[in-house]
Amino acid sequence: MITHSELVQARETLLGRTVSFFSKRPDVIGIVLAGSLAAESADAYSDIDLRVIATVDEQVRLVAGRLDWPAQWGDLLFNEWLEGTQHCVSHFRPFLKIDVFYWTPEIFAPSAWFKLPAKVFLDRVGLVQRVLTESQSLSHSRPQGAEVSRVLSKALAGAHEVIRRVRRGELYYAQTLLEELRAHMTRLEMWIQGLELSAPQELKLALRVRPEFLDVLKQSYVGFDAVEIDRAVVTLGGALAAQVSELHERFELRRSRATDLAAISIVTNRQVA
Repeated sequence: MITHSELVQARETLLGRTVSFFSKRPDVIGIVLAGSLAAESADAYSDIDLRVIATVDEQVRLVAGRLDWPAQWGDLLFNEWLEGTQHCVSHFRPFLKIDVFYWTPEIFAPSAWFKLPAKVFLDRVGLVQRVLTESQSLSHSRPQGAEVSRVLSKALAGAHEVIRRVRRGELYYAQTLLEELRAHMTRLEMWIQGLELSAPQELKLALRVRPEFLDVLKQSYVGFDAVEIDRAVVTLGGALAAQVSELHERFELRRSRATDLAAISIVTNRQVA
């Protein structure tokens, strides 16, 4: 069995090799560590969050080879990635993960996200420190009403679709939709709370939502049973109804509160046979 101390030591070795690899490339102009490691709040299972800033041509080369470079950093198991992005997640023995974002100076612009702790490993031209300094006065912008409205509609549609799938006996799909509903509602809850982050650990769900909302989420995790799933979506629907009222108070949604509440009452009042 791998101990915590062994994981931490292996992670430090992996981080050192990765930073050394990029530092030797002259067109890499910045290397920044983010996340819980930079904030010194990591546990043995925390991953490595690395931002690599390079010239435009070098960034193209790095992205093109993003699936190949990790084999030079450690005992690679596999990569995960999305086409069309500048990012790669790599998994290593014994149980390690590193997320690397490949950015140009244009992409690495001041942002409220860079107010969170960061550790700079390389800053050839002073760009990294300038961006981090300029980011300190920034705040996260409120979501636009149109985006809030879009996610609210997804939540309402999800609740309706769970009912529809349960009535059809499609319980696998109903469970998947229930998880999507929780995700949409959690996003809405975070917008309602509007909290500013000051440390990576504040990204944890329990610190981003109200205790009563967290209790509703916990109650909604049920077994593979039509009655239990129906009960779960009704419970979530009650919380969603409360969110509807708060969202209409806080954002300009350009939609009818009464209609939104009527839509969710179809679920909470079990109006569908």
